[in-house]
Amino acid sequence: AVTASSPDELRQKLSAFAGGDDSSVTSGEVFSTDRPKIAFLFTGQGAQYAGMARQLYETQPAFRKTLDKCDEILRPHLNQSLISLLFSQPSLLDQTVYTQPALFAIEYALTELWRSWGVRPTAVMGHSVGEYVAACVAGVFSLEDGLKLIAERGRLMGALPAGGEMAAVFADEARVTKAIFAHAEAVSIAAVNGPKNIVISGAGEAIEATVEKLKAEGIKSKRLTVSHAFHSPLMEPMLDEFERVASHINFAPPRIRVVSNVTGQMAAAGDLTGANYWRRHVRGAVQFAASIETLRKQGYQLFVEIGPKPTLMSMGQQCWPGEAQPASWLPSLREGRDDWQQMLDSLGALYVQGVNVDWAGFDKDYSRCKVVLPTYPFQRQRYWLTPAKPAHPAA
Repeated sequence: AVTASSPDELRQKLSAFAGGDDSSVTSGEVFSTDRPKIAFLFTGQGAQYAGMARQLYETQPAFRKTLDKCDEILRPHLNQSLISLLFSQPSLLDQTVYTQPALFAIEYALTELWRSWGVRPTAVMGHSVGEYVAACVAGVFSLEDGLKLIAERGRLMGALPAGGEMAAVFADEARVTKAIFAHAEAVSIAAVNGPKNIVISGAGEAIEATVEKLKAEGIKSKRLTVSHAFHSPLMEPMLDEFERVASHINFAPPRIRVVSNVTGQMAAAGDLTGANYWRRHVRGAVQFAASIETLRKQGYQLFVEIGPKPTLMSMGQQCWPGEAQPASWLPSLREGRDDWQQMLDSLGALYVQGVNVDWAGFDKDYSRCKVVLPTYPFQRQRYWLTPAKPAHPAA
């Protein structure tokens, strides 16, 4: 597979490949006739940035149509245009009330673009906010209900008092659990992102004391830039109201496999279909490392991150055992890189690993047609009859 922005670039890359330069194209060998198992990973809060996916919105009809639909559904909840929020007022994107529905809409539109090309997941997993998109893609609730739920989640969280903090601690879960024991009412583990990548969340003073204690023991940490302390005791005042909102959502069993943030295991048919699950999802720790291990044990080796940044890819690689079969980690978008180029590069990587791309779906938005070529080698000789010129001009 090769992507190029011009015929000249295409010729250069193919010539380089013919000369032995494998870096100019994406290539691979497929030995199985089985359909590759693909897991979609949906990015969580913190990956947003001004102008994310703008090029796709301006150039890809399938993406634009879906994002416009999300905009229409969200207007009564946001009291403004999602498109304006994304591309005209990007300074608002870091406000929780807008961040969560904006990420949901971008990730759902990315999914629809991938699916229009025939790239469909056989399992989905999200990180925190990302699980709402994963559940929607799996059919647990409709797009309308999913956007309503995430908009209310963002609104209720955004209305909570500021002052909480979050920090990534680079130690194992047992060590971090011991460190926060003295502040159990104010701090909790928000996410287990890897063997030695634990996020703690809670009241600012308690986080400060915990981080300083760990620092004295030689354990490094990193403060996270957040508006609120997500997945912590500080979320508890909004739980009752959020559960009430969730109780009015129409749930259905997932049509494709979903890995639960709450358990880190494949969700059973009824696990995701109650308001109480989504209440626990707000408060509980994100079991990302366990989720990746579950997918590995299920035989998944092909991961596509659905989000504006490839943040889950690097964490997933840290969770992947060194003795295990290598996995492929492919981004949809990458900040600072051409959106279209990134999507095409990942599509090419999927194709050479045996994914059956729907090329008709890929081309359906463009005025293109197939050209049938001869099955024999070109002889490069013309056989057209040249009509004789008339002796006298026609009257």
